[in-house]
Amino acid sequence: MKTLAVINQKGGVGKTTTVINLSAQLAHEGKRVLVIDLDPQANLSVVLTGGQFEFEHSITDVFESSKKCPIQQAIMSAQSNGEAIPNLCICPTDIRLSRVIEQSLTKVHRERILLKQLEAIASDFDIVILDCPPNLSLTSVNAMMAADMFLIPVDGGSFSLNGLADLLDALEEVKESEHVNYAVFRNEFAKANKLINNFLDEQLASLEGKVLATTIRRSEDVGQASVSGQTLLNYKPSSLTLADYKSLAKEVMQRLNV
Repeated sequence: MKTLAVINQKGGVGKTTTVINLSAQLAHEGKRVLVIDLDPQANLSVVLTGGQFEFEHSITDVFESSKKCPIQQAIMSAQSNGEAIPNLCICPTDIRLSRVIEQSLTKVHRERILLKQLEAIASDFDIVILDCPPNLSLTSVNAMMAADMFLIPVDGGSFSLNGLADLLDALEEVKESEHVNYAVFRNEFAKANKLINNFLDEQLASLEGKVLATTIRRSEDVGQASVSGQTLLNYKPSSLTLADYKSLAKEVMQRLNV
């Protein structure tokens, strides 16, 4: 089992939509996939559980007391348009996560809670994808400790690279290595936006070997699918953007060696 953290300190770059559609594509290709929602906004949970906001068990309960609620109890089948998605499971979250994480700051080995739980389900999945919050909270640190690879989306905004250097420094510190396995990719790519594209290409040029060939084109289909509580694969199988997610899945599998 390999663990992938989708992370960026900047909000609004498409972390959650990436997790939704990348996981759906990987599952469609036969991989056993688990997604874990580590963002208290719970947008991933809402989309992949058919609009639910409350759960009998969630990752919040795992962080609160993994002895009372091991992660196995918080895993459920993911849904799209009311139907279970084959090969795809989700560990949802809820709004209580922020408070529970604050209370966890005094726990021993608090930064390894998630890592230890994932060890218990290592034979159940091929890939675990972590949807991280837009900050370096304890949930993010747990994701950093647990992840084998970090996927960093960069959107078409002129400030989309802000904080990238700080994030990479944090990853190196947590992983205690200068050779962190990470990859950056362009999300919501608009070919007509030449000024921004040229700027971002220049900025990313220094990350030799760390920028994926895949770009996810900007499409209304992606947002409409999420709003309707569906994956893009289910919402509009004819969408051109699905080819982008298929390419992204291929590159991710190659880099994770799964």
